Amino acid sequence: MNATFETIGLEVPSEKAFNYLAERAGDQGEATQVSRRGAVLHGRCWKLGEGLEVWTVLYESGSGDVFYADCRPGFRARYIQTISPWALTEYDEEGEAVVHGYRDGTDSEVLFELQNLTEVGPGGFGAQELHVGLCGLAYRARVRTAPAKTRWMPLDKAAPSRAAHENDWSLSGRVIAFKPLKNPLSGSDLYWIHLDLERMNLEILVNQRSLRGDALAPGVTLEAEIWLQGHVLDEVAMSSRYEGVDFSSSAADYWSRLKRRN
Repeated sequence: MNATFETIGLEVPSEKAFNYLAERAGDQGEATQVSRRGAVLHGRCWKLGEGLEVWTVLYESGSGDVFYADCRPGFRARYIQTISPWALTEYDEEGEAVVHGYRDGTDSEVLFELQNLTEVGPGGFGAQELHVGLCGLAYRARVRTAPAKTRWMPLDKAAPSRAAHENDWSLSGRVIAFKPLKNPLSGSDLYWIHLDLERMNLEILVNQRSLRGDALAPGVTLEAEIWLQGHVLDEVAMSSRYEGVDFSSSAADYWSRLKRRN
């Protein structure tokens, strides 16, 4: 029913299964909320582990009526991207928001589903620059050992018949690093992959069942079609964030900074 959930290793084959997942995320997720034009959006973030999440959003009208507006998969990216300029579009009753902008200092366009509108609140959207963790959830992906031209374009231009959402993208890039992951809830095997798209780097998440082609390794080319999503970081999150080891840099880069000047 919902192919985006398969990207994080969850099977949602029917409306009944979708509703059950939404209710479970609503019960077990961390609660946040934000007021919007006389209504309230209630966000619930169910953290599964390994960076995997399920977000559900409830819409409460001014009259007090509450209903499930949306339920979607998510992944917390490891690296921070700066987006400027940017514009935010909200669909309150659908529980959705999308950000359209450009990777700072480049002409690389991005349009992504904003996961944590209720978590950040209105104060996180007053800056000229947005600090965002971006990760594409891959519907399908293929590894090629032969070099290929870098590609980053909306899926509705690359393959209109397969585009289902405005934040679907088609890409081709060089693998910088990758790591196997496992969905703790379903046991499904996944890959986190860091890609070089020339004008920007991007993280993607791939279900191993959806990965085709040659063996995955640093330096190979990965082609994929993704659902792009992201989380905005406010000042508190920025100051407390630890991103871990940057595998795109070699050990020599760190030691070179410690050279002594005589």
